[in-house]
Amino acid sequence: MKSITLLFVCSLLITPVFAQKKEKNSSDVRLVKDQPHVYVSFEREGQIEPLYEGESDKRIWLRFHNNSKWKVSFCFELTPKEYGEVGAKYEIERLSGAGVVPGTRGGDTCAYTTLKTGKSLLFSVPREHLAEGLAIKIQYTYEWEFDPDGSDNLDEPKHYVFFYSAEIPKK
Repeated sequence: MKSITLLFVCSLLITPVFAQKKEKNSSDVRLVKDQPHVYVSFEREGQIEPLYEGESDKRIWLRFHNNSKWKVSFCFELTPKEYGEVGAKYEIERLSGAGVVPGTRGGDTCAYTTLKTGKSLLFSVPREHLAEGLAIKIQYTYEWEFDPDGSDNLDEPKHYVFFYSAEIPKK
């Protein structure tokens, strides 16, 4: 009788463990699980009249994606529609080799655009800004990192998304 009672008590303790469903990981903030929280993707390459003096007529159109469940913001400037939805402010990083980096896009001040969860914006860069061995770097901010008055909180960590020249599809 003792062994039957013990077996019954053990089965009561074990059964709930097997009956529990594995819950979805709620700590993952990515909407598309195989992509980063924020990323830039290639759209196309083409020719268009230079936007600024000193630029070539070759451009690359890229897309800034918010793949997180929070809003993100980044600096931009207004541009004609044929150059993209926004003019993203970015820095150019040299990955290897010597020579002069062709410059940066954007001034010391900027307007911020807020990108809702799951949304993206198209922008373009001169082809020479993504020559071999270069990358562009865009700083972005999560929605909770802005002060209530809307200004950038300089005490918060800095987040960057990169797009590398090696990511441009070969013709």
